[in-house]
Amino acid sequence: MSLPTLEFMTYGEYLQTEHWHETRAAALKRAGGRCALCPRENVPLQVHHRTYERLGEEFPEDLVVLCDECHEALEIGRELLAGKDSD
Repeated sequence: MSLPTLEFMTYGEYLQTEHWHETRAAALKRAGGRCALCPRENVPLQVHHRTYERLGEEFPEDLVVLCDECHEALEIGRELLAGKDSD
């Protein structure tokens, strides 16, 4: 994906692009369809950005596959570390 194009796109719009759908599918395949943090199986999965530095040109290590529960726990932890209220 061209970075100049991406710079005029919101994050939500980026997540709707074919490029992101392909990147997400590749991450899920690498993870074997499993959460990186817990042993639960057959649960909905999310592909989480560890960094936004290369948004649109993500390296495989920029992404981690998490179940909804682990993703929520990660986000709450991030907010607490940043000193924000998690509500």
